[in-house]
Amino acid sequence: MPVSRKRKKKSQSGGRSSRQSMVSPRGGSAGAGVFGELFEYRRKLAEHRTALAGDAARALIDALIASAPTRSDDDLEDDLCIRFGAAMAHFERGSVEDIVNPEDFVGAVLSALDERFHTPAEASTDIAVLQRLLTVVAGVLPFPLSESASDLISAHLDAPTAKLAARGRAVTGPVLWARDVYGSRWAVVAPFTSDAGPDRWYLWDVDTCGYEVLTVHSGFHASAESAVAAWRESVGQVAAGGAVLTAVDDSETLDALLPGEVEGIRIGGEDEEQYAEFLRSRRLARTARKAVRRMRGPAFVRLTATDAKAQFTQRLRQLDYHGGIIGEGDDAGPVDPDELAGELAESWSPRDHPTLYPFCSPHKVAAAVLHLRDFYQEDFAAELVALLPEWIRFLAEHTAMPAEWTDRCLAYASGELQFPGILDDRGRSNPMARLAE
Repeated sequence: MPVSRKRKKKSQSGGRSSRQSMVSPRGGSAGAGVFGELFEYRRKLAEHRTALAGDAARALIDALIASAPTRSDDDLEDDLCIRFGAAMAHFERGSVEDIVNPEDFVGAVLSALDERFHTPAEASTDIAVLQRLLTVVAGVLPFPLSESASDLISAHLDAPTAKLAARGRAVTGPVLWARDVYGSRWAVVAPFTSDAGPDRWYLWDVDTCGYEVLTVHSGFHASAESAVAAWRESVGQVAAGGAVLTAVDDSETLDALLPGEVEGIRIGGEDEEQYAEFLRSRRLARTARKAVRRMRGPAFVRLTATDAKAQFTQRLRQLDYHGGIIGEGDDAGPVDPDELAGELAESWSPRDHPTLYPFCSPHKVAAAVLHLRDFYQEDFAAELVALLPEWIRFLAEHTAMPAEWTDRCLAYASGELQFPGILDDRGRSNPMARLAE
């Protein structure tokens, strides 16, 4: 009989972790002392990070105040985003103790702005400049960070300006999108109001090849054409193929592509350019999503992980597929094909989005191989990787992928061919990398 067991990775050595426990094995006053020391360490760490964030925030606000009189609101907003990205990248390059998360830095920026409102004479600042700056800052904050600016807005802006700050930029035309030949890399483009001239077009370059759906690049462009040209250059002309922008016709997929808020749990790893648009891309994404009426595209191919498991299991039975022998000693036995199908279906991504899940690309296959080998024990991972070519063919049939693109995916199924840029300079998976497909 086949042996059915979940075979997730254990610790590398099977022994004690190299990270030492913070809790003393002793009880009584000794244990209380350890917890007291831990509490004191965390208090000092919080104070240290708060001080770092405060210093950087005050410098950011002062620089924006100095440049505001000669700049448009659009320019001021762009400068805010650039300076935010530079500060966040600086935190990331420091030690663990120096890392400040985006939420805390936004709080520090709002506090610094509030200080200037209460001491305008000391800063030699015109109140009107501070009000402009508050409107600009509030206009880029995504939910739920936008809520943290509500008290400042109520205290310092009149009702019409407060309404404008709360609303932010408005979409002025259809939200458009395109995808590459594999269906795994998307461009979403939308026109937004501008205070100093023609509408500005915002681009989200979205990668669905990893465990999470990630915007790997975003920013304003002068036109829809220049935005999609930048996307095509990033994706690569081969993968971009004949992609053209069309009106969004599936709100479920759009919601999956654009987050629209600061996530509770983030994958991290943003570079300075990505941090520069961290706030604005999410704020504008929420606005773009609201501008598209709720609808489901009839032409969209859909597949859930549950259905994929059932269909692929049936496929393996029809092929009379048999797994190899895994395990050692008394634990050795043939692997259950049904279990392989289930684990492969659960490991494919993005699992929670049926209109994105069934698509396959060389990048996505290479990422899957890395995940399987990292997540499962070696013998079980080898069985899953060996099954990847059949899984790719199964998905290709479901999505009607041409043979040429299917062959390109199959080339990465063994893991022997390294996909360019998928690992960082330390040999670690780099999901935020902006790769040519």
